[in-house]
Amino acid sequence: MFKNNVFLGICLGFISGIGSASFLSVPFFIYPSLIFLILIVWFFVKKKFLIKNAWLIVFICLFFVLGIWRYQISFPKINENHISFYNRQRTVFEGEVVKEPDIRSDEVKLTLGKIKMREKELKGNVLVNVLPYSRYQRGDVLEVECYLEEPGKIDRFNYHEYLSKYNIYSTCSWPQVKILKEREKIKVYDRILILKNKAKKLIDEHFTEPQGAFISAFLLGFKKQIPSEVRNWFAQAGIAHVLAISGLHISIFSQLIIIFFTSVLLIRRQKSFWPTVSIIVLFVILAGAPASAIRAAIMGLGLGWTQRIGRPQAGKRIILYAATVMLFFNPKLLKADIGFQLSFLAVLGISFLSPFLNQFFKKLPDFKYFPLRQYLATSLSAQIFVLPLILYYFGNLSLISPLTNILVLSIMPLIMALGLMFVLFGLVHFYLAKVFFYPLWLLLTFVVLSAKIGAGIPGLSYKMANFPLFLTIILYLLIIFWLIKIKKNNVQEI
Repeated sequence: MFKNNVFLGICLGFISGIGSASFLSVPFFIYPSLIFLILIVWFFVKKKFLIKNAWLIVFICLFFVLGIWRYQISFPKINENHISFYNRQRTVFEGEVVKEPDIRSDEVKLTLGKIKMREKELKGNVLVNVLPYSRYQRGDVLEVECYLEEPGKIDRFNYHEYLSKYNIYSTCSWPQVKILKEREKIKVYDRILILKNKAKKLIDEHFTEPQGAFISAFLLGFKKQIPSEVRNWFAQAGIAHVLAISGLHISIFSQLIIIFFTSVLLIRRQKSFWPTVSIIVLFVILAGAPASAIRAAIMGLGLGWTQRIGRPQAGKRIILYAATVMLFFNPKLLKADIGFQLSFLAVLGISFLSPFLNQFFKKLPDFKYFPLRQYLATSLSAQIFVLPLILYYFGNLSLISPLTNILVLSIMPLIMALGLMFVLFGLVHFYLAKVFFYPLWLLLTFVVLSAKIGAGIPGLSYKMANFPLFLTIILYLLIIFWLIKIKKNNVQEI
């Protein structure tokens, strides 16, 4: 027990250190002094507790400082050996397309790495915005002439911080581009992207809009190609998260798939884990295996693993351990990656609240082929934990969200399964996939209509610009207070 507490304390200390460094602009030497002052005050207030848990507190403080240090060294030194040193200048450089091109309706975004300028290798990556329908691919080596700029803020969105997690500190738009060398060797990841693009072509050929755009976004990650009107429907109905392969998305669905296997197909929970892993892995591969989806899958499946071994109470530790490892490799995620924040909170919400809400809604029926109570408890748990953050970042408050989430999320595991079957069989021959096409089209139509009708009901959707940070913090404090009260009530009942 002591070892578990020490390891948990190390993780909490490390994450807290990264969080402090991320959100507070304080010189490094201030933190040890502040910790020492807090310990002195604590010694006089809680002397016995401090002496009893001295080693645990020492480890927490040590890893708190290490977390601060890890975050601060994650930023590069900007000198003549880094490409961002040449920002606000017109430059000519060459680089390799190191990520899948981000295709949008009005432009294509290319991430260039392995930068060279006058035969000199430079550190850092560059985000290059090129004309739509440009046919560049991962592995191409390009010569670019453009005016380099430092990314700034877009409204409340700190674009500089967002790009920094990809080691991007320079952008350029509408450059002159020349292909120096096309991709020579097709690697494993390139084959995944080829498979993804074939699946996209298959969907475009056989689905009408907006069903085609929705399944492409949900299954393959092509969210940016959805018409703005359709995106607004989903946002106002409170189900915008199903349009993206996000952390929230995968975290919820990994749990819903387990529920589907155990409640509908009557497979034992211990045996349902590996089929769930197979579906999620296939899902992530079809989406092009983006880092955000991989991180979310690890968190969601980590929670599923604790259920498989019969220790659901250990889910919170697994989530915390996974987050600690991810932040060790990329500490910028905690502040700069909204998807990481949402996936972490969604899985925590499911772990903390789902058992309680499942009991709270015990009067609701759990039909054999439609486990309504479990679907409601899982989706609502995640929604409660992410709502304050969604209000802060996006300002979307949808009062109809609980209803639309129940309607939509309850059938999303089936849509995922049918979508995967349609793509896999369709890549062989469309006639093999026809049996999945019509039920899939009907379910997609139901989701789109649910979003359209939900968004069309007046007085149930509000857009709040500049939702204040202090209110966000207050909402999370209220959630924590509620959780403590629930735990005390459960202990008293026992």
